[in-house]
Amino acid sequence: MAYADCASESHKEKAFCEYMENELKHMGIPFERQMLGNEVVTDGWNILARVPGERGKKPFLFVFHLDTATPGNPVKSYIEDGRIQSRDNSVLGADGKLAIAVVMEALSRLKERGESHRPIELLFTVCQELGLHGSKYADYSGIESEEALVIDHYVTGEVLVRTPSRLRISVELMGRSAHVIRNEEPGINALKAAVEIIQKIPTGRINENLSINVYDLVALSPSNVVPRYARFDVEIRSFGDDVREQIRQEVRRTVEKTAEKLECRYNYREDQDVPEADFSRNTDMLKRLEVIYEKTGIPMVKARSFGVLDATWTERLGIRTIPIGFNIYHSHSAREYVVVEDVEKMLQLAENIIRYF
Repeated sequence: MAYADCASESHKEKAFCEYMENELKHMGIPFERQMLGNEVVTDGWNILARVPGERGKKPFLFVFHLDTATPGNPVKSYIEDGRIQSRDNSVLGADGKLAIAVVMEALSRLKERGESHRPIELLFTVCQELGLHGSKYADYSGIESEEALVIDHYVTGEVLVRTPSRLRISVELMGRSAHVIRNEEPGINALKAAVEIIQKIPTGRINENLSINVYDLVALSPSNVVPRYARFDVEIRSFGDDVREQIRQEVRRTVEKTAEKLECRYNYREDQDVPEADFSRNTDMLKRLEVIYEKTGIPMVKARSFGVLDATWTERLGIRTIPIGFNIYHSHSAREYVVVEDVEKMLQLAENIIRYF
C-alpha cells in the first residue's frame, strides 16, 4: 500500500524511483541507476540491483516496471472487505507494484531467516505501460543472469508461453476546408472520411489470435468550417505473421479506397514496435517452475496473453525468460483491487521461487 500511494504514472516515475532506492538501501541491497536517453520520456530512471547469494551459482533476474497506468496521481489505498483498493477515480497501481512489493517482502523474510538462495538481480524499469520503453532501452551490459522471471500477468498460477506482436498504424486524412454556407466551393470533410474508415475496421477481440483497437481520433475545426484534417491510430495485437499481414493489408486497402472515394489525400504509417515472443522453448525453466508451484500448492497453467511485457525484450536479447502472474482484478481501472488472502499465497510462491528456482 505504501508503494501504491507513491504515485508513478508513466513519464512521472521519479518519486517512486527514489522511494525504491531508499528501500534497497534499507535492505542493504547494492544498486545502480540507469539513466535513459532521449528515446524515453521520463523524469525517472531504471534501477539495477544485485542481491548476493550462494557462491558459485549463477544469478537469475527479476524484471519489474515502476510505472502505472493513469489516472494514478494521487493514489489513496485502503482495505475493505479483504480487498486492497484505491479511493476516488484512480487506479491502485497493482499492475507493476504488487510484484515489487511481494518479491521485496519475500527477500526481506528470507534474509531475516538466514536462508540461502541463488544470487538475484533486480531490474526496475520505467515507461513500460507506454510501449516497454524502459526495458527496450535498458543497459544490459552489467547483467550476469541468463534466466529471467517477469511478474506482469493477472492470474496467479498462470505462466505465459506466448505474447503477441503489436503493430501500430497512424492514418492522416487531408480534405479541403470551406465555410459551411459556400456551396460554390464545397469542402471535403476529412473527419467524415476518418469516421467512415473507422466504421469499416473491426475492433475488440476478433478471435483467439487477433485484437484491434482504434484510438486517438483528432480533428480540430471551427464549427462553421468543414474539417480539412483528421487523424486516428490503430493498434493491432496478433499471434502469427500471417494473421498480422492479412489484417494489415485489409486496413490499408480500406484507407486507400475510402480516401479515394471521398477525394481525400492521406498519409499512412506503420510501426511494429513489439515483436511476438515465444517462451515455450524454455522447457527446463518451465519444469522447474512447475515443481515450485506444486510445492506451494498452486496448480501451474501454461497460458497465452494479449499483454505486451518487458519479457519480450529480455527474451529477445538472449536472457531466457518466463512471464508469470499474480492475481489482480479489474487492472487499469478505478475498480482495480487485490485480495489480501491472495497476497499471502503470492508471498509463499515468491519465497519458494527465490529458494528453489
